[in-house]
Amino acid sequence: MADNKDISILIVDDNDMTRETLRVILRHDTYNVAGEATDGSIALEMATRLKPDIILLDVVMPKVSGLEALRSIRLVLPDVMILMVTANKDQETVSEAVQAGISGYIIKPFNAKKVLDTVQSVANKVRSARQAAPAPAAPAAAPTTENGAA
Repeated sequence: MADNKDISILIVDDNDMTRETLRVILRHDTYNVAGEATDGSIALEMATRLKPDIILLDVVMPKVSGLEALRSIRLVLPDVMILMVTANKDQETVSEAVQAGISGYIIKPFNAKKVLDTVQSVANKVRSARQAAPAPAAPAAAPTTENGAA
């Protein structure tokens, strides 16, 4: 089993059983489940605070829907990978989510293999982006004079 502790995940779903199932699946595969939220407004607050690598986001939730949360999260964390978790196969909803910038989706009901395959694919993109990111610039050296003193 690969070590996935370097990938932090936020699970957002109003259904306790769905959150628990996702948590168990992901932790069994050693992912770092950094937090869980029950609606879109809590998701935005937690995403801003935790800055996860991946967010699993339910579409249909009370208060703030997953699609509304997706747009808000994208404004704050434009590079975060977001996987929509939905039983809704409606083409309009899927198109709206794609236009808002999802990285993929998981259709309910799901099984562990489907969840892990989808998350692993996105986790690989996260790791690639980290490797491609430029290293932080070194601090500028103090100017020296002819005798070498600053």
